[in-house]
Formats: sequence, C-alpha cells, structure tokens
Amino acid sequence: MTDTLGHSLLEKRISQIPGVLEDMISRGPCRLKPASLQSTRFVITGTGSSEAHARYLSMLLNLYCDRAATYLPLSGFTTANRRAFEGKTLVVFSQGVSPNAQIAINRREDFQHTILFTATSPETALKAGKPDRARLLQLLLDDGGDLIEFPLAEEYTTLIRFVGPMAGYLTALQFVAQFPACRFPMPTSAQILPLLGASPPSDLVEDMLTTPGTFSQGFNLVTAAPISDFAQNLACKFMEGLYWPCPLISDFLQFAHGPFQQMNAHPKPVVILQGNNPMEAEMVQRSVSMLRDVGLGAYVIHTDAPPLYSIFGFEAALNRLILPAMKRMQINQVQWPGKGRDDLLYGFCPDPVRLPGNRPAV
Repeated sequence: MTDTLGHSLLEKRISQIPGVLEDMISRGPCRLKPASLQSTRFVITGTGSSEAHARYLSMLLNLYCDRAATYLPLSGFTTANRRAFEGKTLVVFSQGVSPNAQIAINRREDFQHTILFTATSPETALKAGKPDRARLLQLLLDDGGDLIEFPLAEEYTTLIRFVGPMAGYLTALQFVAQFPACRFPMPTSAQILPLLGASPPSDLVEDMLTTPGTFSQGFNLVTAAPISDFAQNLACKFMEGLYWPCPLISDFLQFAHGPFQQMNAHPKPVVILQGNNPMEAEMVQRSVSMLRDVGLGAYVIHTDAPPLYSIFGFEAALNRLILPAMKRMQINQVQWPGKGRDDLLYGFCPDPVRLPGNRPAV
C-alpha cells in the first residue's frame, strides 16, 4: 500500500530514534579542532527545528560552562556589521544546510572561527545532486572550520522531522562536554535512552483526538526555565505536524503576567511540561489549581529528569501525541499546504558580496 500521507514513514523514523541515539553515544562525539576548543565567545544561529538546537547550545555554554554565547536569528546576518562578530566563533545549526543557513555561513570570514552542525557532508551533498552545497561545505573545511555531523541525512519527504531534532540535542551535549570546564559529564545511554519512553497523559491524547477543535485554534505550553527558552521545536510540532497555530510558550511565572488573563477572556487548554525539580512540582500544582478554579483545561506531561536532559522526554511524549493525531485527521505530510510556494523566503540567500561583512567596515 502506498504511503501517500507519509504516516508510515514518520512511524518508521520515530522507531529509529533509540537506535540512532544509542549509536551516537557508543561512537562518542566528533573530535573537535583546537580552534573550537579554544573558542570562548559564540554567536549561534539556526531556524526551524534548528532554532531549538541553537538556543539549547547557548544555554549549555552559558550555564554549564565558562563560555559566553548568544542566539542570533538568521536575518541578523544580513544586517550586522563585521565589528559585531570580531573575535567570536560562529555556530550554525542546519540539518540540511538550507539556503537561509548559508547566509550565516557566508559571513564566516567575519568570525574568528566557524562551526557547522549538520547532517550533510560534501560527499552526501554530491550524492544528493547538490554540488553547490557540497562546494560550500568543502570551502568551510578548507577555511579551517569544524563540521560536526549528526543524523539524519536527507530527512525529507515529510514537512515534520523527528530524528534530526533528537540527534541535534545529543550532539550539542556531546560538544559542550568536551570543554575542560564543562560541569556535566559526557551523556550516557542510561541518562538519555529511558527518557525516550515518555508518553503524554491519556486524557490529553483522548481529548486531542476526540475534540481537536479545542486545540486547533491555539493553546498554551507552560514550563520552567531554562526549558522555556528552547522549547520552540515542541511548539512547532503542532504547526508542522497538524498545521495548527504554534502554542504560546510561557515560563510558569511569566504565565501569570498576561497569558492567564487572556485565556480567561478567550478560553483555551494549557499543556504543562514538568521536570523533576521540587520547586517545579509546586509551580505545576499552583498552575493547575489556578486554571481549574476558572474552568480551564490543564494537562501535565511529566519527565523524571533535570532540565539538562528532560527535553528528550518532552520530545518523545509529544511525538507520541502528534502522530496519532495526524493519522486520525488524515494530515497529508507529503503534500503539505503551500508546498513549493515558499521559495521567495525559504530560498533566500543573497550573494555574499551583498552582505555587510563583505563591505569595508565603517
């Protein structure tokens, strides 16, 4: 039977995740070049699911290491002057080295060093019939840049991706664990793989399948920092998987400063993400009580892990929520809305000579 909607392919990809991550842990991290290990200040970028990777890496460097990092959206590389980048290391996350990601890569001469996290290599790009992409990657390597590969190469056909997001988080952990001052050990199978069994609560699954209209006009995701700062891909699963509006992401304490009040005017559900921090448990209890007191729906996805690793559990739980919903609603993941009509922005990558870093500094 032909998999015209892409559901069987997505089911297969989800089933690959434990083996992919276990293999990555067994092989260990890509060995970093001295220039990468000597970097102290980072400008990190990525879009789509790669935005979550970029923000996650920024958090790891800032909170668990003696390095400084900031996230900059890709459009920032079309305007920032080279002086903003002097002495810093550029880090780009892009699973397939999209045209937009190439905007940042083309600014690499303005940086002290460049690191690209990707599932693509010069060889795989050539095999895929993308010689321009292969040439760019080889130039990056010839310039002394670091290319750090993670699965899954050519994770296309469907709009949503499942393997690359998980592998990207693990690669970020393995990257930072190599710095001498890192305050967490190299991730192990015992820390990561059990989290892949996380599931959403049964009431959330039932309500999303039987009354999808309650969620399809938007809902709220509430969690604690630092998860709230790199939960973008969790929210995007609903946009890319079901074509719903992205849920608003709020920190627990931010939630009481506007989102809660707006929800009283326009009721919508709340999905709460809870890790294993004791104070987090109290904030979940307070949030659920506050919501139910005004008649609003609240669902809690619990992952027994610290913020360093809990993202793997939340990813797994939402994958198990999204796929059945796709099947129930017969969502077409192969011929998605707007397919082939996004190139004015998705394909945007100005010629390097037009970028500010390639003009005389002022």
